[in-house]
Amino acid sequence: MIEFVEHYPELIVKIQDEQAGKKHYAVILDGQVIEKIAHDHRKKKQATFSVNLSQYPLAQSVNIYCFESHTLLAAQDYPLLKFFGFSLTALTIKNLHISGQFSLHHSQRHQEIWLECLDERDNTPLAFGMAQWENKTQTYHFSLPLQKLIDTFEPVTALFRLLGIKLHSPRLQLTDENTGMAGFVDHIEVGKINGWAYNPQEIKKRVSLDLVYNGQVLQTTKANIYRPDLFENKLGDGHCGFTFELDPTLDYSKQRMISVVVSKTTTHLRNSPVAFSPPSMLRGFFDRVRLGTAEGWAIDYNDPEKPAMVEIVWKETVLAEGEAKFYRGDLLAAGLGDGFCAFKVDLSADKTELLLGESVFARIKGTNHILPGSPQVITQNENILAYQKPNRGIPAASIERFRRMAAHRYGHNLISLIMPVYNTPVSWLKEALDSVLAQWVDCWELLCIDDASTDPAIKPLLTSYAEKDSRIKPIFLQKNSGIAVATNKGIQHAQGTYIAFMDHDDWLEPDAIYHLSKAIQEEHPDLIYTDEVATSENLRTFEEIKARPAFSYDYYLSHPYFVHLLCVPKALAEKIGGWDEAMPISADVDFVLRILEVAKTVTHIPRVVYRWRTHEKSTGHSRQRTVMEATKKALQNHLNRVYPGQATVEDGASFNQYKINWKDDKGRILIVIPTKNRGELVKTAVESIEKTANRQDYKIVIINHDSDDPATLDYFKSIEKRHIIMPYSGVFNYSHMNNLAVKHHGEGCKFVLFLNNDIEAIEKGWLNRMRALAARPDVGVVGALLLYPDDKIQHAGVIMSFNGSADHAFKFIPAYIGKKANNKRNIGYNSNLTSVRDFSAVTAACLMMRIEVFNQLGGFDEKFSVGFNDTDLCLRAKAAGYKVLYDGMSVLYHYESATRSHTKQVLHPEDSILLLSRYDKIITEGDPYYNPNLSLVTQDHVIRDDKGGKFARNRTVTVDFSGHTPTPPLVNKASSSSANPPTSLQAKLQTQPPSSPISPKIKAAPSGKAKKSPTQTPQKPPLKERENTAKAPKKPAIKAPTAKKAALSSASKTKKHK
Repeated sequence: MIEFVEHYPELIVKIQDEQAGKKHYAVILDGQVIEKIAHDHRKKKQATFSVNLSQYPLAQSVNIYCFESHTLLAAQDYPLLKFFGFSLTALTIKNLHISGQFSLHHSQRHQEIWLECLDERDNTPLAFGMAQWENKTQTYHFSLPLQKLIDTFEPVTALFRLLGIKLHSPRLQLTDENTGMAGFVDHIEVGKINGWAYNPQEIKKRVSLDLVYNGQVLQTTKANIYRPDLFENKLGDGHCGFTFELDPTLDYSKQRMISVVVSKTTTHLRNSPVAFSPPSMLRGFFDRVRLGTAEGWAIDYNDPEKPAMVEIVWKETVLAEGEAKFYRGDLLAAGLGDGFCAFKVDLSADKTELLLGESVFARIKGTNHILPGSPQVITQNENILAYQKPNRGIPAASIERFRRMAAHRYGHNLISLIMPVYNTPVSWLKEALDSVLAQWVDCWELLCIDDASTDPAIKPLLTSYAEKDSRIKPIFLQKNSGIAVATNKGIQHAQGTYIAFMDHDDWLEPDAIYHLSKAIQEEHPDLIYTDEVATSENLRTFEEIKARPAFSYDYYLSHPYFVHLLCVPKALAEKIGGWDEAMPISADVDFVLRILEVAKTVTHIPRVVYRWRTHEKSTGHSRQRTVMEATKKALQNHLNRVYPGQATVEDGASFNQYKINWKDDKGRILIVIPTKNRGELVKTAVESIEKTANRQDYKIVIINHDSDDPATLDYFKSIEKRHIIMPYSGVFNYSHMNNLAVKHHGEGCKFVLFLNNDIEAIEKGWLNRMRALAARPDVGVVGALLLYPDDKIQHAGVIMSFNGSADHAFKFIPAYIGKKANNKRNIGYNSNLTSVRDFSAVTAACLMMRIEVFNQLGGFDEKFSVGFNDTDLCLRAKAAGYKVLYDGMSVLYHYESATRSHTKQVLHPEDSILLLSRYDKIITEGDPYYNPNLSLVTQDHVIRDDKGGKFARNRTVTVDFSGHTPTPPLVNKASSSSANPPTSLQAKLQTQPPSSPISPKIKAAPSGKAKKSPTQTPQKPPLKERENTAKAPKKPAIKAPTAKKAALSSASKTKKHK
């Protein structure tokens, strides 16, 4: 006899068996075994156990199977709809919407739940949308628009699908009567679309219809034409036909699909949309689709300058759409436009998880043109799948050979894993312990410090594991003292030369110790951190892979971006006194900061070797405000120690982000703006500076490159008393004209800001922030976050080796979540967008540096006449030991075309060839500040799906706080990933670029600080003197150097400054 007792979220099962003996049972949920139970009825006749069903919302039924009797114990499956509290009420069909409300027990209640109404015959979606949670009624409310009208002669039985689960009740009968509309697009002629529509409830009331093309309503008409065939078939009163006469000026070669919908709705008539088959001017290919993204390329040669809009379609449902506007070098090489025609469409994970293994198509939006390569099957990224397989799918024999090799090469340094334990769920603790035992390299010990757990299962579990393997060493504290005390106890007992920290509910990948041992053997670093993956409570459910860059000090201050896996020499941990036991929260961040203060090198291992289980009970989730305050205190204490009085900390853009306010230097800034004509752009730029910055802080020089537009010249004349207009004539050379501006007008200025003519400042304080960063002796270059007018990102740093050369990070990503007025910033992947962090380069569209550093580097290399001059300058600054920083809190508009870059640096062949030859090493081996596990084509900061990251090398950065000044050069003992600069840089800038007019030869200071230039300008003059300088008479035009041959056509000469 079996009995089910409902006690949500648990279903209690009672089995009475009069026949003594041990029985084995399986819990069958919707036909699938989810749990097995054994019970000895000789000891207790009634077996009672509970099944937690919270993770199976809306399961249909349950039964119990007995292995001994080979039978299901319940005569009928036990229904579970009531168990989950599902109750559908107030169901109505009105105005082409299916509306209602329902209640539902759900352990993870969401404000919105995806709900579908399906045709029972073939599961075709009839209506779908989000059900909204209403606190007042404690129910979900929905109103789903009908996607297509119902067949007049064949009613439809519909059922609902909620959270991906079909609900077999209630069923819903849909007819043209109860939906209130019937209609059909029955034939098409050249220039005409014909059909019929009527309201069965009000036959005399004529239906209004919209003709929709490419998302736009072209025409609206009434279905009021009499057709005998309609009358004979009793469709309305016969007066319900319609005809749309297409506009004769419409280019039908562009038109693929036209829809007829009920006016002011999205409800299609049956047989809508209607497809055309004109000669195709469309080309493209659907390369692949993985869970999360669909990739390929598309061009519409009817309008090749406009990016094609691509839809990803499953059956008749459009899953997502996106523009084919990204650059791919292979497309350019193949002669496909200018290379800016790739697409990478993000698919909503919650909609596509259920479609894993399903086929989808890519088509040009508004057409019936299916891209070749379709269909593609939705699959998971193979690199992610490899991590989800036991031992990465590697055969046991291969692992054994690997063990022997690794032990011989790297098994010489014992690593002590420190794991504080407190009331860990037993299954989670077992997973953590088992992951350590499964390491491919044996040079480890695990110290489990039980912080006086009250769970009686913890101590025997740890003891049993210690008995299995002597390398597991439990330490039992008599008093609960907190994680810092427990960690320090582990450090005290550690026998290893290095120690690493592991949480009690997390998981080590099997190669974790191997990669740590290898880094220790080859690099001997003072701090090691790795990549990791954040999971749900289920360690096999990956939520986000944390693929990190090489160490960036400013990035860590803005957002302590690495947590696991962390490894340091034991001697160094003891030197700083271990963790601060007075800090119950954020002691790990404080520990890292104090390690950095005594460290010499920091190594990043670009491998996912750690799974970080995230759950609502963790400190980071449950005490966010407390975490923020504790971390701010740790950061401020650190800054007070190494930069006393130079910086303060405040809340950043989001949780675990911090805004570091460095002391403003107050030095005067030379702002250089080159332009040819485009006076309206220059006016916007200049006036925005005047509105957002203090006049005494800057001096503006506008380089007038042969402008001949009368309006522009009039504007220059109107501002010449307060700003300098520097004439420049000849062949366009961005580097040369900017070098001249600094040489002739840098006097009295400490900083230079290179600014494009199409920049607009929008917030006060941006200039001061950039100056404060540029004033630091370890910083060489500072760049800003630049936005297109639609608030999508134009620049957030430059990634070397991306798209085959170099490109901007996060291009076309929205800078705000929702409306900009809400001022909620999009923090980006791993909080990149709203942090200050190292990049290899930033754009000179808005670039600030100290003039002494600019002179030391020899200014812009004039061999780069149009493109990549800024990239080259930044890479030379990096080679000289300076930081290149991106500041995500300095935000400006850049009115470069959001659909087509006017600069198109990839299209300047001379500059591209020079960049590729000069910096072939960093382009080949990868940008140290861009993780090698991330994609190098189309879209950045997404996990790559090829094997290119498999052989990535560690990245080691030197640090030195001994003089309170970090030293940033990158070093790789095994193989450097730094740039391969020109001959002059290989000698550490002992010579200048041949054509540079800036300063005498200056050798870079080895500490990263610039030596004082013999020609360094004095401090800024008194205000009166500066004002007189602004009124100086015009100088004659400065001629560009004579060139035997113009490198670029006149059309491209002005592209940098429009």
